[in-house]
Amino acid sequence: MPPFEKAAFGLEAGQISDLIKTQFGYHIIKVEEKQTAHLKSLDEVKAQILATLTRQGEADQQASFAQQIATEAAKSGLAKTAEARHLQVVTTDYVPQNAVLPGLPDGAKMLTMAFSGKPGAAAQVSSTGEGFAVFQVTDSKPAHAPAFEEYKTHLVDDFREQQLPQLLARKTNELADKAHAENNLAQAAKELGATIKSSDLVGHTGQVPDIGDLSASAPDLFDLKVGQISKGINTGHSGIVAKISEKQEPTPEEITRSFDTTREALLNERREQMFAVFVTALTDRYEKSGGIRMNKRAQTGLAQGMQS
Repeated sequence: MPPFEKAAFGLEAGQISDLIKTQFGYHIIKVEEKQTAHLKSLDEVKAQILATLTRQGEADQQASFAQQIATEAAKSGLAKTAEARHLQVVTTDYVPQNAVLPGLPDGAKMLTMAFSGKPGAAAQVSSTGEGFAVFQVTDSKPAHAPAFEEYKTHLVDDFREQQLPQLLARKTNELADKAHAENNLAQAAKELGATIKSSDLVGHTGQVPDIGDLSASAPDLFDLKVGQISKGINTGHSGIVAKISEKQEPTPEEITRSFDTTREALLNERREQMFAVFVTALTDRYEKSGGIRMNKRAQTGLAQGMQS
């Protein structure tokens, strides 16, 4: 953006700009270093050139392999070719031209090619953003409003998907309440048909099956004592109620080894807090001087939207 570029190249190293407005918002620039434009030597750009050539070579090989698959599919069929190459054929339902295809970073080009082709035509190759796809159109239908019987299964699936989180939360809380009332997680799980699983000892940042990263999904588990039962833990795809069967405190040697890491984490946390204070103070200063105007009503609505 011209205002951004003008400010950046007009400052000297160490200087900070005034508030700059572009179509993307407001910016404050600090120039840390400036270099005189010059023709770079081969040593300076060698790593960048090698990386670029490597990416181009990989892309060319992928495209060549995908085209080879398409050529073989034209002779033997897509299914037999995939089986011979130990690949998997995925068949989609009818999709509109602006659909988002699961598993593909960018399926726009593939859909454009598919809608311009004919059912039963030879397999084609399309880029997908992170590779290539070999595809074939098996059938097509004119756009139309589906009848209820035709779309009924989709409605049922949508309803189940909407109700599943609520059902999961209710069942998880029911299990937690029953386990606490009886002080027996195993018995409560048996009565409600839940599965009992055990994990090895795991740290704050450890990964546990069905839960994931404990520091994100269930940090409160580390505050429980041996024998205590947790409240319901909802990970979005599973409901968990945990009981602490064993707890191991770190040894002085382990604490010493992790000291540097812990110190750096605390410093980063403090830096983030200080930066938040800096941004708040800077915003207040520019607001009081008339440099910016804040829409309080929009801010309140945004905060409520984030909380909901």
